[in-house]
Amino acid sequence: MRRSWRASLVVAALGVGAWVRATAASQAPNYRVTYHLRVVERAAGETRLLASAAVSGPPETDLRLGVGARTSELQGLLGTLPEPDTVNLVGLFFSRRQVGRSRRGLPLWEEDSYRRWSRVPWGGTALLYPFGPPGAGQRRVVWVEITVSRAFAAGETRASEEVTIIDSAVAFSAQAVIPPRRVTVRMWLVRGDTASSRQSVDLVPETTGRRVSFRLGREKLDFDVALERPAPPRTGRDSALAVAVDVVCLRVVPPESAEAARLRCGRLDDIARRVALVSGDTLMATFAWPPAR
Repeated sequence: MRRSWRASLVVAALGVGAWVRATAASQAPNYRVTYHLRVVERAAGETRLLASAAVSGPPETDLRLGVGARTSELQGLLGTLPEPDTVNLVGLFFSRRQVGRSRRGLPLWEEDSYRRWSRVPWGGTALLYPFGPPGAGQRRVVWVEITVSRAFAAGETRASEEVTIIDSAVAFSAQAVIPPRRVTVRMWLVRGDTASSRQSVDLVPETTGRRVSFRLGREKLDFDVALERPAPPRTGRDSALAVAVDVVCLRVVPPESAEAARLRCGRLDDIARRVALVSGDTLMATFAWPPAR
């Protein structure tokens, strides 16, 4: 049975941190949560699928959602408050809508923020209308169907995302949001056209780091490396949407050196990032989820 989003004063007291703590405490760690998403449009009496996605991860996985059209967009962060037979789907949303143009022809935008929640059975579906609910005489309506399920995972901890865009007229994104507890960092040192062998270490953010050694020819170079959390978001919107909760920063400094540490931040996406060192060398680093236990 589908249920529409309903406002709740209780939800206003909840933040992203509360979602994560409640989810982790209420659900066994050997379960995975999966968000199934379908973006559907009804126009001129016909209904068609615009996009779909499946975002899965451990119990504390939240969902960062984005839906946009030419003159409006919606961004949101959704989390789960599980119960034995049902799940409360909680969302914090920021919308932006073009309302006109200035005298100079520049677009004028109206912004709004709100919270919604819906209780559905596991495997049930909630509807989200990113551009407003259907009204009398409205020729085009777009909605997002959100189905939340859980399944035994046998210890799997890594998040997965799969997004399919069928019609690019509507921008759509869906990302798993998980504060990383442990990160696999792969590093190698580059000097000109010479590179060292790769070193791989598992690091826990905001704990004592590790000393890593590299060899370039006959020279051995040591660095102390550690992971830090990024600086708090500067805007209320970014803070509420937890834009940096899944970001880590690699801190690099030569041992017993007075020079300032070099910092490079990024998400766990296996994309190589450059850390320029004072010596003129470049440290390349990738951040990734550790292997499943």
